[in-house]
Amino acid sequence: MTGQVPLLEVRGLTKRFPGVIALSKVSFDLRAGEVHSLVGENGAGKSTLLSCINGLQAPSEGAIYLDGALAVIKSPAEAIARRLSMVHQELVLCANMTVAENIYLGREPTRKGGLNNKARMNSDARILLSRLQVAIDPEQKLASLSLNEQQIVEICRALAADPKVIVFDEPTASLNDDQVRHLLDIIIDLKERGIAVVYVSHRLAEVLEISDRITILRDGQVVSTEPALGMSEDRLVSLMVGREYKSSAMAHQDRPLSKTVLKAEAISHKNLFQDVSFEVREGEILGIAGLLGCQREAVVRSIFGVRSIDSGSLTIHDKPCHFRAPRDAIDAGVAFMAADRKHEGLVLGMAVADNLGLAILDRIKTLGFLQKRSLASTTAQMVKLLAIKVSTLTQRVSQLSGGNQQKIVIGKWIARKSDVIIAEDPTRGVDVGAKVEIWRNIQSLADEKRAVIVLTTELEEMIQVCDRIIVMGRGRVTGSFERKDFSTEEIARCFFA
Repeated sequence: MTGQVPLLEVRGLTKRFPGVIALSKVSFDLRAGEVHSLVGENGAGKSTLLSCINGLQAPSEGAIYLDGALAVIKSPAEAIARRLSMVHQELVLCANMTVAENIYLGREPTRKGGLNNKARMNSDARILLSRLQVAIDPEQKLASLSLNEQQIVEICRALAADPKVIVFDEPTASLNDDQVRHLLDIIIDLKERGIAVVYVSHRLAEVLEISDRITILRDGQVVSTEPALGMSEDRLVSLMVGREYKSSAMAHQDRPLSKTVLKAEAISHKNLFQDVSFEVREGEILGIAGLLGCQREAVVRSIFGVRSIDSGSLTIHDKPCHFRAPRDAIDAGVAFMAADRKHEGLVLGMAVADNLGLAILDRIKTLGFLQKRSLASTTAQMVKLLAIKVSTLTQRVSQLSGGNQQKIVIGKWIARKSDVIIAEDPTRGVDVGAKVEIWRNIQSLADEKRAVIVLTTELEEMIQVCDRIIVMGRGRVTGSFERKDFSTEEIARCFFA
């Protein structure tokens, strides 16, 4: 690659916000057929850098070059026109449109006379989806898909633009192991075709597998750019956090498991899941594992009252429960930490304190009036307990890093003191440091004798922290494992049972 003109070059990029320097003189380049990864803790400046490259934000200083020429990119549409596509971590899709319409939005194939060619659009979308080896109908409405499936649509949308440069921002955060493998194979194929890839991920094993070079960011500055060959995960984390790091598994903690808190017996919902049975005890962390489409998300959302349970029974502390809405579940002592924190877990325009207090508003009112002193006291306690990095409690949640946003989702339900905690992909899109902290927070809930149910796309994490794991496939329970029987191979085998 020596002597080759970079397809993308960033020179001395600085981005200032009121009172904050998010980026300071950041430089890196990207050449044809190269995968160049950007890594750093949450808040290191990765998202701001990508926003500047993609035209979502204008840099305060510095310049961006495409094919050796200065490029002033004022919008994502301009970036796409210059054959620079981006796969966003936070989805930028239209829920009321079909999968194919989302993939080709703004560049729909047309017939003579300018009318949209829907047949060709659906056919082309089906080809893109098949490359990712997923069975998604291109004519299906996006709103009917799971978060994982919507992430795949976002990836297809970027690929459909025939880019010379493609930026992946946490593309595997919601994918299971098989989908991750398919995506990495596609990136390797893009590289072999001369396409340049900027890759951002907190999954460092992926970064080391597919990267040619890695640029490490810390506090908005470039620490170093290193060849991936010969780099270890421990060394990479040490460069990210600025101190020596040795990998330490999120060790399982033995706890006394006493009486059953939640029990599901043969619960079913129409064509989504059938005869699902399990129980969770005080102090227990139960993992529900499975591949995309196994319907484990539908099960926990039915327990939380988002969907109905058509048959079977659900009890909490031996009391039969019939939840018609999430409010009923919350009143019965069930908490739900949604994977899609920006749309289901938080109100981004509201302050940190207001978000942390959402789950306890009914408990801090007197004669209908909010007790602001109680709210301030409780939220300050949660910020301290979870080490949430905020400037003030009045800071808007939208200004925080992904890891700190996720801690607020957790803190909201810790404040509620619910008996049953459902955590749906709680470490999605957070860095290695925040990931360990979040799992420790979840373990602390079990220490307090809460019954915890976790779903995560990362099976190894589930194996590290859970007391028991059940596996789902095609809407049914296909396996159940006590901790002494945990085996990655045996659990994965149940995915296909």
